[in-house]
Amino acid sequence: MDKTESLAHLSDEVLTKSYKTAKGILIGFIVVFILLIVAAVFITMKKGFGVFSVLPIIFVSILMSNISNFNKLRVEMKSRNLPI
Repeated sequence: MDKTESLAHLSDEVLTKSYKTAKGILIGFIVVFILLIVAAVFITMKKGFGVFSVLPIIFVSILMSNISNFNKLRVEMKSRNLPI
């Protein structure tokens, strides 16, 4: 089943709650991701290239997935004319 199909079956209340939850998670993940980038740059400058240098690159896929899911929720809410 497609993700947008499953979103179409949700009630307005559940969709709104999912949107608010996804928004909070996305904002939190972006903050953590920025801190991870800063820490990786700092550690790379102090100790040289290591495992922490590539961690932000690994987590980019998770960030893109979260953004994609959030955008799907936003599109579904706009199609139902729900306030964002």
